[in-house]
Amino acid sequence: MAYLFDEGEIRGIGSLLTALKADRIKLRRLLQPRPRFVTKVWFRGLSNIRYKQVPTFHREGYKIEDEIYLMNLFKQNSHELLSQIPDNEWEWMFLMRHHELPSRLLDWTENPLVGLYFAVRPREEESESKPAKDGVLWCLLPTRLNRLALGWPDDDYSLPMFTHNEAEFTRGENDILNLYLPSQMKGLSRRATRPPAAAIAKRANRRMQAQAAVFTIHHMNKDPLENSGGGIHVWRYRIPAQSKKSIYANLRRIGITERTLFPSLDNVAKEAIEVLGGL
Repeated sequence: MAYLFDEGEIRGIGSLLTALKADRIKLRRLLQPRPRFVTKVWFRGLSNIRYKQVPTFHREGYKIEDEIYLMNLFKQNSHELLSQIPDNEWEWMFLMRHHELPSRLLDWTENPLVGLYFAVRPREEESESKPAKDGVLWCLLPTRLNRLALGWPDDDYSLPMFTHNEAEFTRGENDILNLYLPSQMKGLSRRATRPPAAAIAKRANRRMQAQAAVFTIHHMNKDPLENSGGGIHVWRYRIPAQSKKSIYANLRRIGITERTLFPSLDNVAKEAIEVLGGL
């Protein structure tokens, strides 16, 4: 599969920043006379370069009817545990994702170092008998993806928002994004499927803020996001397995850790123990 740029290789934080600078120059040349377009780049790190960008919902074989049923069950039993009840379908979808229910959403970040962290952090399944695999950092041009998915205008560099509130977005094309809601997809033919789309969401919790979280969402199509539109919206960097440990250590040194990306008392305690063990 061909992507926007040839695959690069990242062996450290410095080499990532150098590669991003070089690719930004290439983007300016490629996308002239619209240089503002290059300011929108999102990142997604995966521990294994062989993993495809398919959301858990599709990877595990769920149907839209299953999604609606899961949402109803979640609503049935979650109200007494919530201090604030979601007031629309998007907010329920994000709350469900936050609590690990299968989702058509894919997490991205606006911070390349956060994306790099997810590509290199140690995995529980790794061991001497199952060593780490080469990781990957994907780069996405979300507005170019939305030209495929939403018919986003060529002269518009904004992004839609996952919301029903008309005061929170300014373009009518945001209505097209609502076609990705479970309630709008129920009963649709597979022939009515749409490409993945990109949008921003309220960063309603500390984790989303810490991770500079942004999202893509799949429709009924189970194809990997990187295959949409012939790959003209994405490129990737390979992270060799032997470089992961040193990159991970250096990211921790500059404050990108489990505690800062997943703020919780459990991770505060875990990091305290790790710091003491390292003295």
